[in-house]
Amino acid sequence: VLIVFQNVSKYYKGMVGIENFSLSIKDGDFIFLIGKTGSGKSTLLRLITKQLEPSKGDIIACGLSLVSMHTKNVPYYRRLLGIIDIQTSLLSHKTVYENIAIAMIVTGHSTKEINESVPKALGLVGLTSKADEYPSTLSGGETFKVHLARAVINHPKIIVADEPTAHLDYDSAWDIMCLFREINNLGITVIVATHAQEFVDLMRKRVVTLRNGKLQSDLNYELGRVL
Repeated sequence: VLIVFQNVSKYYKGMVGIENFSLSIKDGDFIFLIGKTGSGKSTLLRLITKQLEPSKGDIIACGLSLVSMHTKNVPYYRRLLGIIDIQTSLLSHKTVYENIAIAMIVTGHSTKEINESVPKALGLVGLTSKADEYPSTLSGGETFKVHLARAVINHPKIIVADEPTAHLDYDSAWDIMCLFREINNLGITVIVATHAQEFVDLMRKRVVTLRNGKLQSDLNYELGRVL
């Protein structure tokens, strides 16, 4: 088991983020988190990435207790994650190649490693021809692919994405979902919070539904059963 939520609650000034929430996520899972706005999807993701602390309960991720984790160890834990945050802009004065390389530079990789890994990441997301382009020339779908390449470049155990297709047209959004599937096929656990029900239905993966901060259902369409 890769991630375990153990009776976790998160409150914001008396408001419920999630409440008495328990869930196990296995290594290699592909999970969609669905539910109405305010149901707790983003709270769950931010607890996994340790951007939030639970009000009670514990979260075990990659064999580590996130509640008792010392602050100095958080950056090392986050290196196990590929966090896709489309709110963070790409650096406009850097090329696509350079924007992806930054994720390896900050984690101390050598120039040789960067020169080997960035082309592979570009190939994975289909942006090899865009390596020397600047962000201002990219479409919305291409911009997201740069974020995705940057998230996978350091070989994370888990990819976390919050509403990744929210501002994309149908074709671009489906392209992104297919890339998530390819990444999952590499053995990386993928956790996606989304409102895009049509893609959830098409992908037929594990679907965790939240309602008012609580687990409403947990269905694995690949296995054809309720978990």
